Amino acid sequence: MKKEIIALFDMDGTICDYVGSIKKELKKLNAPDEEFIDPFKIKDDPYYDYLWHRMDLIKADESWWENLPKYKLGFDIFKLTTKLGFYNEILTQAPKSNPAALAGKLKWIQKNINNHIDFTMTRNKSRHYGKVLVDDFPGFILSWLEHRPRGLAIMPLNEYNKDFKHEQVLVYNGSNLKEIEEALINLKNED
Repeated sequence: MKKEIIALFDMDGTICDYVGSIKKELKKLNAPDEEFIDPFKIKDDPYYDYLWHRMDLIKADESWWENLPKYKLGFDIFKLTTKLGFYNEILTQAPKSNPAALAGKLKWIQKNINNHIDFTMTRNKSRHYGKVLVDDFPGFILSWLEHRPRGLAIMPLNEYNKDFKHEQVLVYNGSNLKEIEEALINLKNED
């Protein structure tokens, strides 16, 4: 029996355009003379709690999750791992107290990928095995790599992770798919 080589995929910001969608919806909630503030660029200042409350309102809508657009950079990698014969699995963070997100994410998977893919909703991604993790958030990548000295992380580039560097992380910027493919082939050939 052939051994499966697992590629784990995050959803929000990786294969789904979470950031672009949340910013679009936040702009709709601005007052006419209110300046847009990017919630992903501010520190934990209580003054901006209203932004997080607005985001909670947006994310409480199951259909918002279900209808997130695909994020091209993450989907490029998803298609590539599929072509190379990796066993793709969705590994997404489960919100602590938002059942709409859980249901909406499941519907998104069924609508955009297929009903046959395995998926896990978790609070701790570092517990899950895979040879590859595709994720946009450096914090999740670092905790996952702590337990995988030979693992490879691929990070779709965005404006919030552009300064992150790590020797086991390849950044995909939309123009270096050949580099990503070579790394994945090398990883497969290790087994």
